[in-house]
Amino acid sequence: MMLFECGKLAKVFSLITMLLLAGSCSAQSAGQNPALSPQDEVMKLMREQIGLDGGNANAKNPNGLRIQFASVAQLDNPGMHVYRLLVPGAPEGQEYTLGGWRIGAGIKYAQGHVYVNAVGLVMLHRPTIQQEKELSLGKSDEVEVGVNAARGEPVRYMMASADDKLFYAGTLVPFPIESKDGKCELEVRLGLPEGQTMLVYGNGLPPNAHLQLKTDSEGEERTSMMNTDAQGRAAAIIVPYVAGKDTGVVKMSVAAPGCSVAVEIPWGKGSYHPH
Repeated sequence: MMLFECGKLAKVFSLITMLLLAGSCSAQSAGQNPALSPQDEVMKLMREQIGLDGGNANAKNPNGLRIQFASVAQLDNPGMHVYRLLVPGAPEGQEYTLGGWRIGAGIKYAQGHVYVNAVGLVMLHRPTIQQEKELSLGKSDEVEVGVNAARGEPVRYMMASADDKLFYAGTLVPFPIESKDGKCELEVRLGLPEGQTMLVYGNGLPPNAHLQLKTDSEGEERTSMMNTDAQGRAAAIIVPYVAGKDTGVVKMSVAAPGCSVAVEIPWGKGSYHPH
């Protein structure tokens, strides 16, 4: 993929989109917002990550479409995790720009002039008539992304139409850290590479509920509220650090009527190990 500076992305994505993404650029540069403390900058960055992960319908994505990822067998490089991208329901006949966001690095790359076929496969060129219904093609035709990631590390992608009217996002977590019990799910994702902050997502929980999220980081126990929406989804930001330690493991759990879910993840110096 071609490399772009954040300023060039600003010329591609809409103002609304850039309001969401600008923090990922500014929070990683020396020119941070002087009105915000470093802690506020980090929290702002985490909220922007949650916004991209949520995928709620809006003016630029009225149907709530998401970029989806399908694993590609990579015989010539078995150590690389490669995925093709699909956006089922995305309109054809549009030219899109594709961007990516790695935690701790901000927006570092983008590729212009990508397209979708009738089933949403993201392609490097406009589909031919024979390619309209194909869910997979070769790497000379489809967009393929190679990823090395740690456990719980999200990799986010964004597609904006050239006419500035459409915007889709998707989050790839190659090695998820999650717990399931019945319909209840709890997942933790790295917010920064060494777990300085983490994002906890609940799904399938009781709707419109106020649940206790319990954390235990190296023996320091805390309880906070996790508020679900009408679909039983919830998100929370966790800072696992405790005084006097620079590394450890944090455990998180939520109990609801009929289910109990818990996850744990290491944090601190030397904890980031991509696969």
